[in-house]
Amino acid sequence: MSDTKTQLIATLTQERQQLLTALEPLSTEALNAEDVVGTWSIKNVLAHLTAWENVVVGFLPERIATGKRPAIFDQINEDDDEDGWNAKVVQSAAHLTPQEQLAAFAAARDDMLRLIGSLDEATLDRDHPWSSWDGTVAEYILSSVGDHEREHREAILAAIQHN
Repeated sequence: MSDTKTQLIATLTQERQQLLTALEPLSTEALNAEDVVGTWSIKNVLAHLTAWENVVVGFLPERIATGKRPAIFDQINEDDDEDGWNAKVVQSAAHLTPQEQLAAFAAARDDMLRLIGSLDEATLDRDHPWSSWDGTVAEYILSSVGDHEREHREAILAAIQHN
């Protein structure tokens, strides 16, 4: 495996493990409790992270190939803003148990890792792959997925410590 690919996978895996380790001791009730992370439960945050990672996996191959802005961005804007879209995706996963949500969360990461595995070093290291991104493809994945998850992990950890 390439250095960039190895580092990217290792970073995403390490970040994910930190979150999963923090969640391990929590009961189903604790994962389902509303208004723990803002107005959301921890399960809701996981649904949000799962949805976004699935979105990135869905649009990234075409964006890498064409540089075109993903259509999903227009759909998100149709919902008035990110908050409206986030509320819809979280609500669409409301029927899942925490265990089912954790399984969906893991499946989304598996899909992301498969996508990364399918990309060659030159693609991952490509600078400015589309007009709105000045970094590399690997840096985009770290920013869009890794930083996003880190932000929410920190909010979850703060909520766990507060409760």
